[in-house]
Amino acid sequence: MSTVFEQKVIRLPKPNYSYIKSSEKAKEILNTLSNYKVLEIDTETTGLDPYTSKVSLLQIGTSNKAYIFDMRSDTEFSDISWDLFKPILTSANILKLLQNAVFDMKMIKVHGGYYIKNIYDTMLVEQLFQLGLNMRGADLESLVYKYLRITIDKEPRNTFSDYYQKFEPFQLEYAANDVLVLNMIRNLQIPKIIEDELKDVCRLEFEFTKPMCEMELNGICFDINKHRNILCEIEAEKEKYKKIVESKLNFTKNQITLFDISLINIDSNAQLLEALNKYGLSIPNTDIKTLSKYKDLPIIDELLNYRRAQKFISTYGENLIAKIHSITNRLHTEFRQMVSTGRMSSSNPNLQNIPKKQIYRGCFVSKFDYNLITADMSSCEVRILANLSADPLFLHCYKNNIDIHTKTASEIFGIPMGKIKKTDRDAAKALNFGIFYGLTNIGLAIRLGINEDKAQEIINAYFKKYKGVKRYLDKSAKEAVIKRFSKSISGRRRYYPFPELGHPDFNRIKMGVERQAKNMGIQGSNADVLKQGMIYLVDRLEKFRSDAKLLLVVHDEAVVECHKSDRYEVAKIVEQSIIDGFADYFDLVPMETQALIGPCWLKNSCGNKISDKDCDGTEFIFDSDSKLQCIKCGNKI
Repeated sequence: MSTVFEQKVIRLPKPNYSYIKSSEKAKEILNTLSNYKVLEIDTETTGLDPYTSKVSLLQIGTSNKAYIFDMRSDTEFSDISWDLFKPILTSANILKLLQNAVFDMKMIKVHGGYYIKNIYDTMLVEQLFQLGLNMRGADLESLVYKYLRITIDKEPRNTFSDYYQKFEPFQLEYAANDVLVLNMIRNLQIPKIIEDELKDVCRLEFEFTKPMCEMELNGICFDINKHRNILCEIEAEKEKYKKIVESKLNFTKNQITLFDISLINIDSNAQLLEALNKYGLSIPNTDIKTLSKYKDLPIIDELLNYRRAQKFISTYGENLIAKIHSITNRLHTEFRQMVSTGRMSSSNPNLQNIPKKQIYRGCFVSKFDYNLITADMSSCEVRILANLSADPLFLHCYKNNIDIHTKTASEIFGIPMGKIKKTDRDAAKALNFGIFYGLTNIGLAIRLGINEDKAQEIINAYFKKYKGVKRYLDKSAKEAVIKRFSKSISGRRRYYPFPELGHPDFNRIKMGVERQAKNMGIQGSNADVLKQGMIYLVDRLEKFRSDAKLLLVVHDEAVVECHKSDRYEVAKIVEQSIIDGFADYFDLVPMETQALIGPCWLKNSCGNKISDKDCDGTEFIFDSDSKLQCIKCGNKI
């Protein structure tokens, strides 16, 4: 017998839809749809890869009806072409609602030749509602249940892989329902967008979908031969350090080795820990973090070198080569548009973790007769901190072109500016970049190789000089605990889950929130300015009417590919876009950037010394031996 409290599974009703297979009927319907202010958009495809999959259906929904267009014009089922939809899908006057817009935008770009414009993405909005919390509930099934309390059957989505099938009613109903729910979800999301003042960051993320598509579709060329040569060198390094470590630890075994065969497996954490303890190092485990505390001990340095080589080979060895796309012959990463701070993450493969050394970047190359333009936001996080804190000393340095790290070293260590050594500047740089990550005296002591008391004295001296920075960080931490969220410059919120006051871990969790909050305003704002800059960049490259393309955004830098004849003009467009994206949000301290031009992904300008000054050349070529050569001074890297 049912009760008043019993919950029944409520499913979507049968949808009202039309299935269109002829271009004449499509034209008639599209003429009517062009008068709507809001339309819901979705596609059904044979797979997930836009280069190897095909689009079978395009759904366009209104408030009470879905129109399902059969897009298989190369079959007997339809004669509808993509050109018919371009006026509506690219119209700035019609708002298009999508769920996971990047997927559909990439599919339509590859098969239709254009991007959908003026979008609202229900998935991105939901992710903005959940930054810092559980971000796994932004799929359509979850949203329909959350906002409508209706369960949808997603099983039919796996039935579209056969491009030449005749669609059954259950498939068409599924396709129709995927669009008919979007406006209802949007209407229920809007109150929270307004209440939490998220309109600007929603606009930012919606517009950033196009740069996202560009990066994922364009990919980047990869020099396999050069990469394999590097792998051989790293493999030799790995074996060298392995033998050194094994030879030093073998004596801890009360046995004699024959034929130079080690009795210790240094890849076994248990065996390695036992051997290191017998060697005289009383350490709790063999984690990288633990071992790093003992760096400068020869055996630990050798072990760390072995681990680094081993990790590179396993992560970026043949596995990376296997990711080269069979059709484009380029590497295509997959981006997650937002993590908890609003910044992006990369996977399959993760190109954000490629080692920064030029030897590794040199494998990421332009296609023949083209160049790569690389530009990063100079000291972006420190510039953001200067803007947010309005610290007088920070502002003075930037307005008078004084190196902030040298000035910090002078202020903290009491050394005249002209006598600051590189080690002093490096210590100050660690402070400037680490202080808003919650850098403690313990962390600073490890970085600088000093005791914890001395490290605390340095931190105290830092905050005594940079009082504006301290006020900003303290305020950020306090407000996060009170409000349970932090904000970036665009209004992006990061939310913090808090336990009840009497929870045994309350103070530990509170300290963690305070640390994250000091960082969120800076990291989140970094995401804001970078994304705005890339929106400008993609738009300006399109108007430039060349085939220049955005390939990658990695942390604070952008990589663009263009024909050699366009390199100087494109370099200026890249630089100005980055500067303008920053200026949209900050005006006390502006952004600076310098584009590098060359045949591969570049890290720095030329550091060759000429009359005791760095060459600072920004354009490079590959010489006959495939070594990078600075055009300005001829130095080879």
